[in-house]
Amino acid sequence: MEKYREIYFDLKDRLNAGEFEQGKLLPSDHKLMMNYGVARETVRKAMKQLAEDGYVQRLRGKGTIAIDQKQFHFPLTEIMSYTELVNSEHLQSENRLMSFKDDVIPKIFGAEEAEPVQQIVRVRMVDSEPDIVDYDYVLKAVAPELTETDAKTSLFRYFEQDLGLEIDYAVKTLTVEQATVEDRRLLNIPVRTPVVVVRSKTYLKDSRVLSYTESRHRGDRFSSVVFAKRH
Repeated sequence: MEKYREIYFDLKDRLNAGEFEQGKLLPSDHKLMMNYGVARETVRKAMKQLAEDGYVQRLRGKGTIAIDQKQFHFPLTEIMSYTELVNSEHLQSENRLMSFKDDVIPKIFGAEEAEPVQQIVRVRMVDSEPDIVDYDYVLKAVAPELTETDAKTSLFRYFEQDLGLEIDYAVKTLTVEQATVEDRRLLNIPVRTPVVVVRSKTYLKDSRVLSYTESRHRGDRFSSVVFAKRH
């Protein structure tokens, strides 16, 4: 593992453990250089990654402060399974399988043909509260023997470890929408509550489409930080 990644994970664990008070300055880059025995550029890469992932904020001329971690940080620029995400955020989570049935690709994903899929509906519980409803549509042509047991654990683990598939990238779109009747029922939220909807299309290394996903998040528990640069 590259040294800056080791520093990134170490600092992230310390932030999650509450070692650095929210809104307060972290050790300076110079002090981190001394503590980890690395060059300034290595520290800066680690801190940049922490900032991109929403753990810290870099303040020009002042230093780096810890950010409030109460919200669920959803990575738009990475492909992570839900299991990997909750582990990285040190959250207490439960995965509830609500539905597992045959279906076809929904028109909302721009499908031109009614290609057979396995539709999986799961509610993600975080700290005993319903946080996300995931609708996964896995192509049967790619994973014909997918079972309910696989859906209850981790789809990514099944794809990569059991089937030996290589996931390459995903195309994601994000919108804010009014909660549907089903959203209100599954997420236990009131009428006229907004939800953040992330729709994604996941591709394999060989360019085949693996799955389509619609993740519907409670708006009050969603956060995503994306690094943007001018020029």
